[in-house]
Amino acid sequence: MTRTQLLARGFTDHGIQAHLDAGRWQRLHEGVYVTYSGPPTVQARRIGALLACRGGAILSHETAGELHGFVTADDQRPIHVTVRYGCSAARLDGVKVHRSRAFAHIGCEGAPPRTNRVHTVLDLAVAAPDAQEASRRAHRYALDAGVHPLALERAVELRRPPRHGRVIADAVALLRDGVLSPLEHRYLVDVEQAHGLPIGRRQTPVLVDGVRRYEDIAYDLPGGRAIVRLDGFGGHRDPRTALVDRRRSVAAVLVGVPSVPFGWFEVTTLPCRTAREVEALLRPLEWDEPFALRPRCP
Repeated sequence: MTRTQLLARGFTDHGIQAHLDAGRWQRLHEGVYVTYSGPPTVQARRIGALLACRGGAILSHETAGELHGFVTADDQRPIHVTVRYGCSAARLDGVKVHRSRAFAHIGCEGAPPRTNRVHTVLDLAVAAPDAQEASRRAHRYALDAGVHPLALERAVELRRPPRHGRVIADAVALLRDGVLSPLEHRYLVDVEQAHGLPIGRRQTPVLVDGVRRYEDIAYDLPGGRAIVRLDGFGGHRDPRTALVDRRRSVAAVLVGVPSVPFGWFEVTTLPCRTAREVEALLRPLEWDEPFALRPRCP
């Protein structure tokens, strides 16, 4: 509670100080008190940070991500709050204060007040230490938070982030084009783009046993089509999914379309070898562009 709230309930400054001196209460921030003697909980620290910002604040960044459920909780990280641009806020122990010109547009309903999912994803991407991490965060958190790429695109247009704006926009474009998992993102960046391979079509519809299914990546070249499947789970989560994948493989073979599967290990640990194998798949289909060697390629 704040000093103002306590005074309104009949306490006096002397009474407040007496509780503090006796160890029954604790001072969390200047003018903000925890009215019990044990260690402050994470919830108390969040509420205390909001109360300490006199001009109004909402929880944001990692703290909002924790509340929305797509950032792993960590009791040791600071509490992040966002205040209106131009609002002065004192330095608070264990609290990181951000300022936003779009303060009126980024919140959502709920207690405690926090940024909505879309703007939380954007905040986390903008706060990344470098462009590569910004791209990874924008893509991963948008998927984990269930944020539609068009909603994230509108948030970028509204706020025009001063940092990493280009790579965040590129990550949004990938989501819009069907790059729908961290593994697909790593395949695009570390296998296709890094080695000069053609960019395949994502989520390509195919007919399997009279049912419309979708292939992860399809390469349509002058000499025909090839398919790459990405399995980020190291196996199938249920028998039905395994059956669908087997039927997709049979359907591809019956129409003469070569298909190969890659998992997380092949894409993230051996991207150069994986790229060479994709090249070998595409050369017979009349792909004749040069293969790009990275400095790290063996």
